[in-house]
Amino acid sequence: MKKSKFIKAIVGILLSTTVLVGCGGNANEKETDKSGGEPKTIVIGTGNAFKPYCYLDDSGNLSGYEIEVLKEINKKLPQYKFEFNQLEFKNILLSLESNKVDVGAHQFEKNPERESKYLFGTESYTNFILRITVGKDRTDIKSIKDLEGKKVQTSAGSNDAYMLEQYNKEHNNAINLVYTSGLDAATTIKNIEDGRIDAFVSIKRIVDSYNQTYGEKLKTVGDPIATSNTYYVFRKEDTKLQGEFDKALKELKADGTLAKISIKILGGDYTTNE
Repeated sequence: MKKSKFIKAIVGILLSTTVLVGCGGNANEKETDKSGGEPKTIVIGTGNAFKPYCYLDDSGNLSGYEIEVLKEINKKLPQYKFEFNQLEFKNILLSLESNKVDVGAHQFEKNPERESKYLFGTESYTNFILRITVGKDRTDIKSIKDLEGKKVQTSAGSNDAYMLEQYNKEHNNAINLVYTSGLDAATTIKNIEDGRIDAFVSIKRIVDSYNQTYGEKLKTVGDPIATSNTYYVFRKEDTKLQGEFDKALKELKADGTLAKISIKILGGDYTTNE
């Protein structure tokens, strides 16, 4: 009898130990899953002086179309946590090269020079129809040829700078390019009014936004001088991240979210390819 009780006691202890070890194993698995499931930080290089795309609102918060779209992409990619690094436009792609940011987001258009260095997404998220922009009373400029001998403001490293530089290569530097970096709308308008520049290249919806904010100071003229789309930019080796962004953007297009953000912030649906 005593022996039987002793054996039962030993069996009971062994069973208890097995249960405890099993519970301990599950707890460790959960802890591992939890720590392994922490979202990876993805640093987004963007600007803060390009309204309505990326700018600081009245409370000093980063706002705009770029930011709202990226927030929706982040919802589609819960394995990541997006962190925004506010940079001058000219420094965004340089920061991508030097691994200071993981994604460039500032309405980047493709051109051969950029494509030789960086990986662009395959899904665009805004269309860009570039037009010459002048002061509202200007009548002598209607085409890119009319810019010859004139002072044209452009942002260093931008796609419109690339396009104007290509024109100059073919036309003996006929356009006097005035390079700037990170100028706000008020400064650009003042440069037009004071005669520091004769024109700049932009898209109509941005010019309309400037006029709504500062009064009817500007107008676009002539036919479009270029039509393109904008994309997120990655390092050449980051094909996985590129694919994940493309997939998220496709879903945002399909469910209408991207168009809604465009209509809300840009005043129309500018998300279709041109």
